[in-house]
Amino acid sequence: MKVMKRNGDIVPFQEYKIIEAINKAFLDVDGELYETDTAEDIAAEIKEIVYHRFDGTIPENMQQYLHKIQNVVTVEEIQDLVEDALMRSERRDVARAYIRYRYKREIARECKDAFMSAIKNKLEGKNPQNQNANVDERSFGGRIGEAGDVVWKDYALEYCLSDMAKNNHLNNEIYIHDLNSYAVGSHNCLSIPFDDLLAKGFKTRQCDVRPAQSVNTAFQLVAVIFQLQSLQQFGGDSATHLDWTMVPYVRKSFYKHYIDGALYIEHKDTTWLQQNIYDIINDPECFLSEQSITSDWWKSETNIYQYAIDKTKKEIYQAVEGMYHNLNTLQSRSGNQLPFTSINYGTCILPEGRMVTEALLNVSIDGLGPMHKTSIFPCGIFQSMRGVNRRPGDPNYDLFRLALKSTATRLYPNYANVDWSGNMGYDPNDPRTYFSTMGKCKLQLI
Repeated sequence: MKVMKRNGDIVPFQEYKIIEAINKAFLDVDGELYETDTAEDIAAEIKEIVYHRFDGTIPENMQQYLHKIQNVVTVEEIQDLVEDALMRSERRDVARAYIRYRYKREIARECKDAFMSAIKNKLEGKNPQNQNANVDERSFGGRIGEAGDVVWKDYALEYCLSDMAKNNHLNNEIYIHDLNSYAVGSHNCLSIPFDDLLAKGFKTRQCDVRPAQSVNTAFQLVAVIFQLQSLQQFGGDSATHLDWTMVPYVRKSFYKHYIDGALYIEHKDTTWLQQNIYDIINDPECFLSEQSITSDWWKSETNIYQYAIDKTKKEIYQAVEGMYHNLNTLQSRSGNQLPFTSINYGTCILPEGRMVTEALLNVSIDGLGPMHKTSIFPCGIFQSMRGVNRRPGDPNYDLFRLALKSTATRLYPNYANVDWSGNMGYDPNDPRTYFSTMGKCKLQLI
């Protein structure tokens, strides 16, 4: 006689499995196994029913079960016979225990089947939701990640949360963000100290990175740092004041272009100039260290100055464009996700910072690639600030108007109100204290 398991496999009839199942019910009720005869008798009875299904020799008192017996009996049919036999015995309490056990096992199997079905759908890329704009759920890494999320979310719900929190989440009374990473406890969403990393350099697993010496290099490293950090966490990363951060590197690029202009346009001996610029870069007390690139000292050589300014603006634009393309093509987290990045800007009134903000906005407006598509990342956030860019006559009001054009054209930037009440007491001379944000944040400008 053969038995069909729930997964469709056909196996030989094994009487001992019936005995084991019945004895577990006795143990559940009595705590100890006092009697084994009942389980053995019931198993023998069921065996007799099964083995005499064709020859017409089933005892009269068993004829009622004949309709349940087929050439291949199913596990469920055997369990039905066990229930009937236990209910006819003197131990109906054991029958109830057996029925409860069977019910619990059925619920567990249904949960497992639903669980594995959810994993299967994710692995096969069925019905992708693309809940994050930076995740491709059809990619190899995306399917692996989404299937893993099913496991991690279930683990967090079952083993990390209180019953109240679990039930509230399942009932949509609360929503636990990044539930798939809850069990690991990794941090989520932060602002990266780009000022220090670009000025001092940093180490990766493979090598050391020297401090940036040009605006082009600085923007490349911004993209690299964003990607490196995104590999260490879940959630997004932010640059809190990218226009201020880039001021020293705009100047370094300007110095190099100024030297080139002196050498190749005016054919001058640049030894003295190079030494002075070296002092500017390395000696904070040098008289030119705090001089803007629009200082009259630089303008004394008109042709050289105009050449350096034009080349610097071009380099800034290309550097920003490169960063935008990098942040929309770099992959992280097993090749399925773009780093979720945000950049805050708009408050720097220095010429160098204004050039950076203007380039950030113009690249956003121009779009990416041959089709000039809207950039998904970085999320641009324009920091609105009284006396800086809010009203006509403010030094960066023209950039605010350019930001509005970009928002109307390309969705970004969003706007953060530096002067909101929760940021009261910030230092107007220290952009590191200004309000900044990560991701989409539309605040009322008052």
